[in-house]
Amino acid sequence: MQKIIVANLVLEPETRTLRNTTGEVITLRPLPYSVFTLLLEQKGNCLDRDYLFDVCWEGAVVTDQALTNVISSLRRNLVKLKAQGIEIKTVSKVGYLLLVDDTFSIPDDFLVQEVDKEIPITVSENTPSILPSVENIPTFTASADAPTATGKSEVMVSNALRFRHFWLTKPSLISVLLSLSLLLLIVFVYQYKAVSSVPHFLVKDHYQHFKINNTDIYLRNKTRKPVNIEEMKEKLAALNPAECNAEVYIRMYDSAYDDDVSSLRGYISAKNSNRNANYSLSQFSYHDLPMIIAKSFNRAKLICE
Repeated sequence: MQKIIVANLVLEPETRTLRNTTGEVITLRPLPYSVFTLLLEQKGNCLDRDYLFDVCWEGAVVTDQALTNVISSLRRNLVKLKAQGIEIKTVSKVGYLLLVDDTFSIPDDFLVQEVDKEIPITVSENTPSILPSVENIPTFTASADAPTATGKSEVMVSNALRFRHFWLTKPSLISVLLSLSLLLLIVFVYQYKAVSSVPHFLVKDHYQHFKINNTDIYLRNKTRKPVNIEEMKEKLAALNPAECNAEVYIRMYDSAYDDDVSSLRGYISAKNSNRNANYSLSQFSYHDLPMIIAKSFNRAKLICE
């Protein structure tokens, strides 16, 4: 099994586990593991938050808090394992970096013990048997004077064993019907959700809607500042944006960096094809939102066609 030495910890990629020299082990969930290994690959280098979102979340629409929670979880795990020489630092308004002090190392005897644990014990034809020999096992034979069971008792015991074997090995009709019903219910629910469900981010009832030319814009404001939709519509129309036959979903949040700026997650989907795209901004000014929307039309030429 491959092992990666990280200061005084051992990372096992196959099982996503981190362990220390005292035997304490923590299994990382897939998302924290992806973030940790990405930071480890670029240790000493600051990774931008948007880059971490793109690689680890694979373009999924999430808030800044999701990454903050993952970093906090990794830091707690390092504290639990009494990590030395490992630190995840926050670079203000940029992202995160992993610092590893190579002067902290794992004792050689610990690594030898780990290797010894993985050596399998094989048994060959020349391996002496540890089972007792047949000669040492006492045998008993029935004498002619010993009493024998009656034929009636033997029949009763045989029938009882046969009845017990039947109920232990043959599934009942009720259990079979219940299993089939449960399977059909699971298939029905899965098919129903696949056909009728809509991703939570695209539920139109959650948004304020307005239209510019052929573009339907759905805006949800989750910041502390109010949004004037009519004013937003007028400013966007004044910019004379490119024609875009699409639906645009925008969610605005209070930025984690500064009280005076906001962040957003967006999704644009063509009306006449399956083309779509995600985009995000960690920091922007509310007054720049019309310009940001207009520029997104220009960048999404294939979607807007």
